[in-house]
Amino acid sequence: MRATRLVGHYAPWLLAAVVGLLIAATLVPRRLLPFHPRLLLLSMLLLLPVAVYLGVSILAHNRHLCEPCIRSVPLDASTVASRNRLRFTVAHLFERKAYAFGYLGLVVGSSFLYAHPVGRYAWAAVQASLVYLLLVYVTHQRLRPWCPYCRTGGQELTAPTGPLPVSTGV
Repeated sequence: MRATRLVGHYAPWLLAAVVGLLIAATLVPRRLLPFHPRLLLLSMLLLLPVAVYLGVSILAHNRHLCEPCIRSVPLDASTVASRNRLRFTVAHLFERKAYAFGYLGLVVGSSFLYAHPVGRYAWAAVQASLVYLLLVYVTHQRLRPWCPYCRTGGQELTAPTGPLPVSTGV
């Protein structure tokens, strides 16, 4: 499990590379391939377990404190966080199930355009949005204490204090 957490530290970038390979495979015309197109399909199918492993590694990584992640937090984190409000908004947009399922429907629906020559560009654009979402995820994870949309906005909660009981002297 420790290796999974180590891979999880680099998993968003590795997963972005996998998506980049899928985008390249999508946009290369079949007639320009130096090998049979079925080999391309086989290689794309082989990338699927790699992508699943990287996703599980991201989840395992986020359950523990990671020193390289802490070292990557900038010294002026609040200033950097204020410049990334759009990324924080996008990160919290997917907390709503309707947006998350809508995006998932867009990804699945655009995959049906893969066979059309122009539809491949739409499919590649949707895949590129996955890379942006990985960037959003990494930024949010690193700057979470300064996120204005998280519950406490990065500030510690203090327990509410109630009035002290009054003794009646009896």
